[in-house]
Amino acid sequence: MVNLTIQLLRLATLLLKVLPLKLSDKIAGRIGIICHFLLKKRREYILKNLYHIFPEYRQKSMLDELAKRTFKNFALCMVDFLKLGFIEKERIIEGVKPVNLENLAKALSYRRGGILLTLHIGNWDYAGAYLAAIGFPMLALVEETEPEMFKLYTKNRERTGLRTYPVSKSAFAFIDAMKNNRILAVLADRDITKSGPVVNFFKGKRRIPYNLAEIVVKKNLPVVFGYMVLNPSKDTRYLGIVEPPAFFNEVDEFNRFMVKKFEETIKRYPDQWFVFQPEWVD
Repeated sequence: MVNLTIQLLRLATLLLKVLPLKLSDKIAGRIGIICHFLLKKRREYILKNLYHIFPEYRQKSMLDELAKRTFKNFALCMVDFLKLGFIEKERIIEGVKPVNLENLAKALSYRRGGILLTLHIGNWDYAGAYLAAIGFPMLALVEETEPEMFKLYTKNRERTGLRTYPVSKSAFAFIDAMKNNRILAVLADRDITKSGPVVNFFKGKRRIPYNLAEIVVKKNLPVVFGYMVLNPSKDTRYLGIVEPPAFFNEVDEFNRFMVKKFEETIKRYPDQWFVFQPEWVD
């Protein structure tokens, strides 16, 4: 199944090299809608996410429409992720409307590295490639998958200068960031290891990454919260937001900050929160 997926991704990449963007988006949108109907378990996971975000929505049809848009938006973001393997840096850059990027430079001005705190919303891979393309020294923690898939994804992610570390080597990533004054992007709305602490999240509970808060506090690292989403105004493909750097004295203080930022952003863009895994703690 994995090999088939890889072959399909490679075929899609070849097609994207020749298809115009409007046609690519149209095809991707149709594929997203088809996946919404066919991938029943994934659809249920998305609906469960939405139940926790919008408990006031009594009509299932409203949540189902949001779920359908989630699949469609994910397909659009996959178009751009696959294009990272071959498009010029200039085209990556021109597709983004940045807001307050100077906050990343401010974080680096402390000369101790920094954390870009983000989540699985919009196109996080495109965000990393974009920031590297415009010259920021970027690192990212990434999920480890089947080797051939991991190799394909790594090639696209690192093409503009971003360097990735698998989660199993997170200690090396933090050392690299601090020693060489780089920004380490951490997607912290999922706990890949399943060993992190449980926190209240919307109307449920989820796990957050183990030891992230402890490292931030102990090493006194500046943290900037940021994300990149499909731009609702459509004047550019993406909207990239970076908030001012913050420091934290206590673990609970950081965790409260993180959950608050995640909840606010997810509620603003619920159909771009791409978490297709069953990660609510019962």
